[in-house]
Amino acid sequence: MTPIGGFLPLEIAAGGTPYHAGAVAVTSGRACWHAILRATRPSRVLVPFYVCDAVLTPLAATGTPFTFYAIDASFRPDGAAPGPGELMVVVNYFGVMTAWIDSYLSASQPDRVVVDDTQAFFRRGTPDAWSFNSARKFFGVPDGAFLYGPATGIEPLPPSDNDDCEHLLTRIAGNDGLAWSQFKAHEARIGIEPRAISSISARLLAAVDIAAARCRRRANFDALHQALASLNTIELAPRMSDDGPMCYPFLPEVDVDRGLLAERGLLIPTLWPEIQGRADAGFLRERLIARRLLPLPIDHRYGPDDMATVARTILQVLR
Repeated sequence: MTPIGGFLPLEIAAGGTPYHAGAVAVTSGRACWHAILRATRPSRVLVPFYVCDAVLTPLAATGTPFTFYAIDASFRPDGAAPGPGELMVVVNYFGVMTAWIDSYLSASQPDRVVVDDTQAFFRRGTPDAWSFNSARKFFGVPDGAFLYGPATGIEPLPPSDNDDCEHLLTRIAGNDGLAWSQFKAHEARIGIEPRAISSISARLLAAVDIAAARCRRRANFDALHQALASLNTIELAPRMSDDGPMCYPFLPEVDVDRGLLAERGLLIPTLWPEIQGRADAGFLRERLIARRLLPLPIDHRYGPDDMATVARTILQVLR
């Protein structure tokens, strides 16, 4: 029986049915990808050059050959297609490509495609096509990702070994500098071995108002698009915000000094700096995007006034 008595735990309300109830709950997106590679054992994997090294690590661990492919101006595969026995990773960039992803799967061979939804938490996958997401990119949890597809034999998984919340608690306490250091150390400890989501993350996610978070991201995305669309070289179609994107992808015609943005209180990461160091020839579009793209924050912490500040800061630095 569950022990009765003792000290009181954190007050985390238990929720109802999980948002991703039809998926296998795993610790991280890279662990999901590792599990897919173990289950499918492809002869080769096609991977977009514009992707983080975390996607490459499980390939090295499983000894799986891979080939980079290019993306077009709409962030879609530029002519690449998997052959028999191969897999192709398709990224739902910024969480704004869900409609195209679903159309692409219906017109192709879904058993050869793996959808990387780590920037599209709110997209639910299906049992007949591989896909995975990441909770950490959308909510303050120590771990968590959800794996869809023909996942027979993947469960049960050993428990998470990365459930510490030190960086999250430190930030709540107001020490952002220390929290950032703790966050980087926490991220460095995240492995690729498939393990079950921690009970802490499962409880935290159950307490989140998922619908409200998605709605807030949609509104924030639309606010930035209205203010910055004329300066954005990425063509964003109407209603792309409906899927609750990870960020507003802003790609200006010139490089922007992130240091100047930081001086004004706007902290914008680079997706992904490691791309510039790859020895592969070509992929000039991807290298430019990696250097220049500004993934502007739109998450549920922020409202209209914050988005006005973000837009105003971008415009000030561009002038």
